[in-house]
Amino acid sequence: MKLDVLAFGAHPDDCEYQVGGMAAKWAAAGHKVKFVSTTNGDIGHWHMAGGPLAKRRTAEVHEAAKRLGVTAQEGVSAQVLDIHDGELMPTLENRTTITRLIREWKADIVFSHRPNEYHPDHRYVGVLVQDSAYMVAVPFFCPDTPPLDR
Repeated sequence: MKLDVLAFGAHPDDCEYQVGGMAAKWAAAGHKVKFVSTTNGDIGHWHMAGGPLAKRRTAEVHEAAKRLGVTAQEGVSAQVLDIHDGELMPTLENRTTITRLIREWKADIVFSHRPNEYHPDHRYVGVLVQDSAYMVAVPFFCPDTPPLDR
């Protein structure tokens, strides 16, 4: 059975560090793998920030996906959301975004940070994914994107 695997990280590089090895193995075996960075990483550097850093880190995410082999899969295999680094919050808007992404990918397996992480962005990704894990099957939440059967 081919799996649809989705990994959420708070920042560009989190998915690559946390599940990169697994992603490479599963992509090589023919499974679909996608990385989602929920913030754009625009303040995560000691010497630069803002738009130039966000663009650089987005390019790095796509290059890492390519090197890990996940770009060979059908569809987009890496995505960076346009939320400022350090400003991710567990809002209804963000929960609907995460729920839609899981539904659109038809994810069989979802990886994320723990909801009790040290960094607020990491922690809130965990909370959002945990909340969405239930909501993906609720038909009238985000009715514009079909709910998952499982």
